[in-house]
Amino acid sequence: MSHSSAPLLPAHQTMLLVHRAIVRDLGRIARTAEQLTVTPNRERAVALVSYTDKIFQVIEHHHEGEDEFLWPRLREFGADEAALALMIQEHEELAKVLHAWREASRRLGSGGEAAVELARLTDDVRCHLAEHAADEECELLGRLAPALGKQIWSDFAVHMRKTAPGWALRFMPAWLLSVAGPGEGHGVPVALVGRMFSGWLEKNQRAAFGSNY
Repeated sequence: MSHSSAPLLPAHQTMLLVHRAIVRDLGRIARTAEQLTVTPNRERAVALVSYTDKIFQVIEHHHEGEDEFLWPRLREFGADEAALALMIQEHEELAKVLHAWREASRRLGSGGEAAVELARLTDDVRCHLAEHAADEECELLGRLAPALGKQIWSDFAVHMRKTAPGWALRFMPAWLLSVAGPGEGHGVPVALVGRMFSGWLEKNQRAAFGSNY
């Protein structure tokens, strides 16, 4: 999707990278789960459950940050109520799918049916999230843009860092760096840390995804 010819603020670019990385990894989780239905692999299943739980926490933290901080701040500045209502509604619908997906991932390794269920639910989550991400990106540059100033983006970035789980401090920079294209590096918080932990992230992803890395 083409957003704007003007450079995006760092926190806005970070959000786009988060969306991109989530959708990419959901595709890899689905393909790996499908593979496990044919060729069970205990070690891969354990690694996939661990990685899937991280992605669930990333998504939940991302949505909580918007629901508890970004949307209320935008409302204070007179943001379009219809656009905010759409974002809140989509988050509520996604929450139901996401929690069912997480529970399915925790059953992985209990039998072939668990892998089949995880593959199906991951595809469902991926479709919902891709649609929501597209809507959100459109609204932030459309109906919500008049209320969305530089200070709000900056405050939102601080809020997200303060409320992130401890493991995310090394995971997130490397994860975002792995999907950043030319000219998008300013959207990777603490890029130096990302480069330091890129090898660690790749090792974890290869353990979880195998040939689907």
